[in-house]
Order: sequence, then C-alpha cells, then structure tokens
Amino acid sequence: MLENLLEKSKYYLNNKSNLTIEEIPWLQEIIREHNILYYNHESPIISDKDYDELFRILKELEEKFEVFDLNSPTKRIDVLTSKQFKKGAHRYPMISLDNTYDADDLKDFNKRILNILKKDIDISYVIELKFDWLWMSLTYKDWKLVRALTRWNWIEWEDITINALQIKNIPKTIPFKDEEIEIRWEVIMPIEEFLELNRKRKEVEWKIFANPRNAASGSLRQLNYKITKERNLEFFAYSFPYLENDKNRQIFLWNKIETYANYIEILREFWFSTSPYFHITRNIDEVVEEIEKQTQNKPIFEFDIDWLVIKTNDLSKWNQLWTTEHHPRYAIAYKFPATNVRTKVLDIEHSVWRTWIITPIAHLDPVNVSWVIVSRATLHNYDELTKKDVRINDEVFIVRAWEVIPEIISSIKEVRTWNETIVNPPEICPSCDTRLKKDEWKVAWYCPNKKLCPAQTLWSLISFSSKHWANIDWLWDKIIELFVGLWFITDFTSIYHLENYKDQILSLEWFETKKTENLLRSIEDSRNMNLANFFVALGIPQVWKKTWKILASYIFEKMDSSKTSLEEILFSLNPEELQEIKDIWPIWAHSIVYYFEGYENLVKDLLKEINIIIPKKSEEVLEFLKLSWKSFCVTWSFEKISRDEIHKIIEDNGWETRSSVSKNLDYLIVWTEAWSKLQKAQELWVKVLSLEEFYRLLD
Repeated sequence: MLENLLEKSKYYLNNKSNLTIEEIPWLQEIIREHNILYYNHESPIISDKDYDELFRILKELEEKFEVFDLNSPTKRIDVLTSKQFKKGAHRYPMISLDNTYDADDLKDFNKRILNILKKDIDISYVIELKFDWLWMSLTYKDWKLVRALTRWNWIEWEDITINALQIKNIPKTIPFKDEEIEIRWEVIMPIEEFLELNRKRKEVEWKIFANPRNAASGSLRQLNYKITKERNLEFFAYSFPYLENDKNRQIFLWNKIETYANYIEILREFWFSTSPYFHITRNIDEVVEEIEKQTQNKPIFEFDIDWLVIKTNDLSKWNQLWTTEHHPRYAIAYKFPATNVRTKVLDIEHSVWRTWIITPIAHLDPVNVSWVIVSRATLHNYDELTKKDVRINDEVFIVRAWEVIPEIISSIKEVRTWNETIVNPPEICPSCDTRLKKDEWKVAWYCPNKKLCPAQTLWSLISFSSKHWANIDWLWDKIIELFVGLWFITDFTSIYHLENYKDQILSLEWFETKKTENLLRSIEDSRNMNLANFFVALGIPQVWKKTWKILASYIFEKMDSSKTSLEEILFSLNPEELQEIKDIWPIWAHSIVYYFEGYENLVKDLLKEINIIIPKKSEEVLEFLKLSWKSFCVTWSFEKISRDEIHKIIEDNGWETRSSVSKNLDYLIVWTEAWSKLQKAQELWVKVLSLEEFYRLLD
C-alpha cells in the first residue's frame, strides 16, 4: 500500500487550501503511517521536507478548528517498540526539534523568542552539528555507566545497555560520584565503516543498508551484542537534562551554569565526545551569516551530516521559553539543501504494483548518491513524468529523498541532443497484456485484470506475508518470487499448503533443514489472526487499517446480536449498510463490497486456513454490550504497561481505540500524572478512567 500512501500524501501537499475539519483524522493517519515507516522500518518513502510540510498542514488545521488531540502525531510519535528489549517511560520526554530549510526562517525563529521574552535584545546563539541519527540516553551512578536507553518515541525507551557497552568511545566511568546523571547523545556509524559493511553484505547477497543512519540503528539493536561491537559505532553527547541525589531531588543544571557553551565544556570534562563543529554567535544576523557560509561550503567529516542546530546560549532563557509538546522553543534545526547528483536515464520501465497501479521507474546510469550506488528511481505516476519532462537518454539530477528514496528532481534540457525518447503511458499491462484504465482521480493508470495479472499476484502475496499483515517471518520477497515461479504458491491459500512441497524445498539451494523448518513454522504461527489484520492482508485498495478496525468491530457486534457466522455477514454486506457506519466513506463501502463479491471463493478458502481471533468477552461484559462497542482513547504510556499494550487489550475485546479527544469519545484512560492535561476532555464530558478503573471493567 505504499503507492497509496504516496498518492494520498501528494494529494494533501498539492491541495493545502480549503481543507476541512474532516480531513484531520486522515492526515493524522497518513503521518502515523510515515512515522511507522521511518521509526520502525527505517524505510521512509517521502522526503523530510514533504513530511514536515504535511506535519505543518495538520498542525495548522488542528489550530484552526481548535481540535484538542492528545494522541495526534503533532503531540507524540506512535511507533512500536521491539519485543527484544525491555521498555518503559522516559523520566523526561526526548522530544524532537523544530526545523527549517531556509536560512531566512531563522529570523522568524528569533522573532518568536523575542515575543515570548517580551524584549528587543540581541540573543547569543550557538551552532553545532545535528547528526539526525539514533537518539539515546546514558545513565551513570557512582562513577559507572548503569543504563543505556533508546529514544524510541518521545515517551518510551528500550534498554540496550549491553549493546551500548560495546561502543568504544562511550566512557564506562566518569569523574562524577554519589549522584545519578543522565547524558543525552546520538550514535553514528562512520562512512568508511558503512561502506565496508554494505560491501560485505552484498558479497553474501544480503540486503544492503540504505544509509549510515539505518545501519547504525540496526547495529545498535542487535540481539547479539558481539555484532554491535563489530560495527565500530561512535557516539556524541549533547546534553544532560537532570541530576538526582540520594533524596531524589531534581537539580536542573542550568541553575548551576550560565551558558550552553559551559554545558558542553562540562561534558568534555566528563570525557564525552561532543560535536566537532561548535560556533558561538552574538546575534541572529551572525547566525544567518554562518549558516549561509556553511551551506556554500558544507563541512566534511568522517560521518554523514545534513543538519545544524541553533540554540540560545543563555540557559536562563531555556527556562523562560521552555517547550511545546513537540519541540523546545529555544532551539531549531537547519537542514542543508539536498545534494543533486547528475546521471543519465537509460530506460523507463512500466512497473505493476500490487494495487493494480502502473508506475514509471527510471533505470539510471549507476551513480553514488549519499554513499549508496543508485541505479533506479521512481517517477511516481505519468502526470509526474510529464510535468518533469523526463525522457529516455536524458541527463537528470537526482537526490535521495530522506537519504533513502532515489528521486529524479529534473531533466537537464540544456544538454539535450534530440536523441531522447518521450515516454507515454502504456496502453496495455506489461505483465498480462490487459488494456489499462485510468483511476477515478485521473492520476494513475491501472490494470483491471486483478485476478490473473502475474505481477499483481506476486505483489499481493508479498504484501500478504509482510510483517504488519499475516506476519510470516521467514517468507521473504525473493522466496515468494521463487516459489511462484515453481508453482508452489499460486494464491493466499496455497501458502498454507507449502508443507506438501517440503521435500522439493529441501532440494533447493540455500534451503537446509533448519531454514525450511523455520519457514514452515512461521507459516503455522500466522494462522491465528485478528479480523482487522485479515482484512488488511487481503489488500483491498484505498482503505486504511483504521477502517478495517471499525468494520471488524461492527461485524463482531452483528455476529453476537444475530448469532450469524462471519462468512454469512461478510458476503451479505451492501454499500448502503456500510455507509451507515461512522467513519466509513461511500467510496470505501463500495470498494469493500466489490471485493467480497468478486473474491468470494478466495476469501472462503482462506478462512478455512485462518483462525480468526474472536474478542474475549465474559458473560458479565456481554450484559452491557453498550460498553463492549464503545470507544477508548489512551494518553501516553504507564509505569508498568505501554500504550500499545493497552491498545491491544482494548482491540482484543472488540472495542475501538481512537487517537483524539472529542465529544464522540466514550472513555479516556489516563495516567494519574497526566490529569493536568485533560481540561479539554473534561469540558466535553468525556468519562475519564484510571488504569485501575479500566482493569475493573475487564474483570
């Protein structure tokens, strides 16, 4: 569904004006999907500039319509922590930085600070490197390093202490005794180490890392700490938010020292590595001058750098300015312009995606872009291809959006020789020769031969098996492609009959006994699936996962009230009935019904292989069905349970989770320490539950 996410992202980027309040939940969902791709998979699909613009659009809409949403992505990042590591809540949230791509915007940043301070003065700023890598915190007590945590999201951490101990330039002891101190830092991988790591992975045909940041993240979160040690990571410290003595009294360091420059001096005295570039200015004009100078002559280090951070030097102003829910007001990040690299378009391929869409893919003369050899770049759709006027044999400029996705910025028309070839949308599908059609938005061309198109079948199988759908761990893309070619797999159901081909699989190169057993076991483990995930795995286009959760709740309620089977309900759905369900739009209702009508046999066969998890409801719960189908919103995480774990409990009971506090919300579950933030919820007469009260409902 990535191409769907791309199209919807571009829709909002190109239609910023006249958006209504109804767009807010969909924009929130889009940004959450991008957050998951970035934080969970290290695989973003849009540039950071486009992401920030989507974020800005959502934030302005929420302010315009006075939408108070504790769980909006403008307030927090929702990502999943790994089950591999112990997790919990940060003492002080590790929030993000506001950012800009224009040096002139820094003067507006300065004006905002002056407005808050209600003064017209010159403010001293410091400029240092922002690595944009993995944010971490180290805790020392009685000289020794006792804990290392990730900044997994703003609130939660993962404990990776044993892996952090493998990083050579992390001090294992510091000259500081009798108090506990936390150090904030970023972990990086030197470019030479990154290139060597990818070279080794390529030799054994493993997937290479997209950039040094992803490589560092993957290296630090290894189950085997010896792998972390081999990767030669480094770290740079940038702050320590608190001291804590034996009486548990918090002592903020800016009550003891005057400037951020002093801050950095203390870190160095504690034997920590800090930013190798550090510049102090007297006012904002000097900041802009220095930024422009560094932009023209981007500093070269042994690691990849794309950002500079500007902070007020006077720490007393940090107390006055403080933070928003998302970022500190006393700091801002400036991103260097993306480096355009020149290359040649050798060919343009018409590629078929799983949602029937035909996408133009440019094959390029291989070129090094941000330390990765790039030979392909997406052009998204044929309108984009026409707009950029990209042709075969064109010289073009490319960048790697978010340092990951190769994208053609423009063709270089001045050097055309007129041997270039214009590429038009194909009339027939390159995979099955079916005549193509244009979608209802008049943007994408698609193949209507959904059942028999080989390319669509392959993409559907790959998507079905992926982590957030059926979650078949060992059934990788290349394995699916191989098994489809051997006719071991022909549709979703055939995946669950691979046991019949065990002897043939064992005879294949690479498939020794252990790997084959792992594959077959992961298939068996995937048979238990909740209904919402089952719907998502089917791959019905243009329908969000949130919609499937709503539909799953509706179906379970109908099963309980009418004593009707799941199959009977699924294949008797009609658009008019679905449109009566809140938050299901007409276009989705028709798409859902169309799918179950057209793929009835496929779905019935698959249901014979899958065990759909029915929500657990005791007789006591069933006595008040009104509660069973109410909606819940959870604020932040709790001391002994994460927000994601509470969401799972809610969804396993057939209830609905929501991200926003509104008059339509039934229950708000809060941590007792978050009551001060709930004024809006109380004004809307939303019933507030503590975690203990929520547990009593379950009992």
